[in-house]
Amino acid sequence: MQPLSREELLAAHPSDEEREKILRLVTLSDILGYCIIARDYKPPTFLNDQIKLTPYGMEKVTNFARKRIPIPEARAICFLEFSWIDLLVDVAETNIKNVQDAISGLIKNRSIIFPFVFGRELYDKAYDKIDSDERTLDLADTLKFLDGTPQGVFQLHEYVTGPFGLLNSKQLRFYQPQREAYLLHCNDTNCHHIHKVYFSTASEAPVNKHRLEALRVLQRDSEIPSAWASFINEIYAATVHQARDHVSETIIPLLGDCLTDVEIGALTAWLIDNTQGALRDVCAGLDIRGTASEMITGMNRAQMMQLCLTMSDREIIQGIDTLVHEGVISVPSTEVRIPLINGNSSFGTFRMSAELGSRGVRILSNRMDLAPLRLRDLIEKMYRLTDVADREELEWQLRGATGDNLEGRLENYLQEEQPSTVIENIVLARKSNAVAACELLGLREGAVASDDFISLVLWKLGFTSPANGDPHADFWRHHENMERMARLGPGGPMSPSVEEFRSTAVNYFVSLENVLDDAISFVIWALTHDHMADPRPFVFEPERQRTESYRWLQNAVARKGDAQLSYGDKNTLYALCRGFQCISSELQQIAAGRETYKRPTADFPAWVNQQSLQRFPFAHVIPFLDLTDDSRESILKNLLEISRMLVSQKVYDARNNWLHGGRKDLDFANVRSALLAVRSAVQLLEDCGFVRITFAVVGRKSDGLGRSVTTIKNPRGVSVEVHSPSPFSWLGLPNLFEEVHMVTAACFAAPNHFLRFRSESNSPYMEMWSDYPRRKPRSQRARHALEGVAGGLRDQGPAGEAGITAIS
Repeated sequence: MQPLSREELLAAHPSDEEREKILRLVTLSDILGYCIIARDYKPPTFLNDQIKLTPYGMEKVTNFARKRIPIPEARAICFLEFSWIDLLVDVAETNIKNVQDAISGLIKNRSIIFPFVFGRELYDKAYDKIDSDERTLDLADTLKFLDGTPQGVFQLHEYVTGPFGLLNSKQLRFYQPQREAYLLHCNDTNCHHIHKVYFSTASEAPVNKHRLEALRVLQRDSEIPSAWASFINEIYAATVHQARDHVSETIIPLLGDCLTDVEIGALTAWLIDNTQGALRDVCAGLDIRGTASEMITGMNRAQMMQLCLTMSDREIIQGIDTLVHEGVISVPSTEVRIPLINGNSSFGTFRMSAELGSRGVRILSNRMDLAPLRLRDLIEKMYRLTDVADREELEWQLRGATGDNLEGRLENYLQEEQPSTVIENIVLARKSNAVAACELLGLREGAVASDDFISLVLWKLGFTSPANGDPHADFWRHHENMERMARLGPGGPMSPSVEEFRSTAVNYFVSLENVLDDAISFVIWALTHDHMADPRPFVFEPERQRTESYRWLQNAVARKGDAQLSYGDKNTLYALCRGFQCISSELQQIAAGRETYKRPTADFPAWVNQQSLQRFPFAHVIPFLDLTDDSRESILKNLLEISRMLVSQKVYDARNNWLHGGRKDLDFANVRSALLAVRSAVQLLEDCGFVRITFAVVGRKSDGLGRSVTTIKNPRGVSVEVHSPSPFSWLGLPNLFEEVHMVTAACFAAPNHFLRFRSESNSPYMEMWSDYPRRKPRSQRARHALEGVAGGLRDQGPAGEAGITAIS
């Protein structure tokens, strides 16, 4: 028998129904092939009975038997190999549902095992049970480690593995089971990559032990098998559509790592009640009944995740988006959730991944910016360019654009206008467009009538949001009101009454205290915290960092014996006004003893001495000491000036006089001078970047020499240019395409390499990952050090990028 070519196989098996059945059976074979088994595993009779072999397959079983391969193992090997010169498995005679049920039973009774690689369960267990230098577990350690943990949730084709066995999904996805998991952070605090742990399966189990001998038997027929693998890949490619821009697999790590147990429970309950009975029917097949709340009671994360994945992407995403909109899933406006454990996975031709923000789920490309292309595609689907009426309507909308024809005007319009303007003028030009956009983008119900529809569409398309993180918006609104009242009073016909003035002043001083309080905690943390040693470098967590900053400041004033000042949970306005002066004084003291704060050589990143292209500027554990001389001098001067302006005008006394004095105490000349001092002080805070105003990308230019300039801008109109490539790319500074805080007074390398940070508000997601990453102390054993180097070279690319193992 001669091997057939791919073209001959395609001609011999033209039926879509037959091809689909082949793909399903191959998928079930692959699921068995990826599992972990113990040494005593034997192929169960009930599974072998369901697998029907072709005459060629039966012939091979006989040949295997002559090599003393037991018949049950021989039949199982035929299913695992599936084809050689011809099919080993009789596709027409094999009942797929029966094979699925048999495999499902093996998963449920844990005869075969898959690791549950999502969430924290294995990660935390690895921290407790696995040496940080140990990257491969033998079989005994693998089985011991996975004992008591849920069955892993993966999906091939429509088959979803998990604690319930094998369930069928509405949505085809290809996220293959794995015998490895990202579980360990090494003890190098400058390494921010999570490393793999490799699990073992029983090579001594009869089915594995005999498989190599069986392969030799097959090779006697032909060293080169027929093109069945190419034929199956052809079917797979026709099914999966790798180049699509919304890839289903991305939803799996998002569900696994980005939702808390309570949130994934809420999503499961929502899907039970909002999928026209589809998920309820799945649950009924598992003998799970009752109200949605009753049905999920007692379920673990893996069980709920497996149930969710039986639904379509659109249903899952609409469920998450709705729960975020209703506040059931709490996502602060500054938070963007990404899979922390499995964030290295990306899929399809565009290398897609999913993330969750305050406007819901979106799917982005790691390879290129798809947002402008998606916007064009959205418009072309709303205005069918082959339809005369639609062309005329779009011609009217683009009447002011330049171009020789409609297509040219549309192209120029999309290139020249802001995306928000395009959506407002084109998408919202008629109601049918907005409704179509909701359908095409899979927006939640009611989104078309929401106030933030344009922002929601921009988010879903993948555009970077304009900087909207203005923590001082309320302050400036109150300040403008105060200045207006001060200009009008006293005695004029439009002068405010004392009661009106004092009512406004109450809110004003609360907002002023908030501005000063947050600025003090942020600037202390930014300039004195060892960001390179932090498990989450350059990330400001207000609730936690505020406590640490004010403890630092209290210790500073205590050493100087200033009895007038006290800092802690509650701070007086006087103490806040003096705080910047105290910070300046303490930083001067630190600078005088700078040698005390040198970073130990052992704590420098390993790459520092291995190359000269990337630089490490933080030679001290206090970043203020590693800023340029001009920057340090400017910071000290500006901190003093901020306190001087506030204290010289006795802003702290003005509060008492304005709120508690009699009518005669309202000296509006004093009010105006105090307000001017406050305005100047807060503006200086903002100019220096001592406050957490966010910058967002507004433009990027590149030349043909590999150089680019990214422009970021804040709500005040201040812009900063960041050049690439940068000699500081390996420091772990926040990505510019996130919303960042630029401390423009803190330059660590001329001309414009500034410290930059991002904020993370307290949320269920942050609590879930509060102590992540977890690191064990450095090992002193040379053997472990060498193994760590070898492991690092295996797991990472030249720039420290972890490899991608998920199926694409």
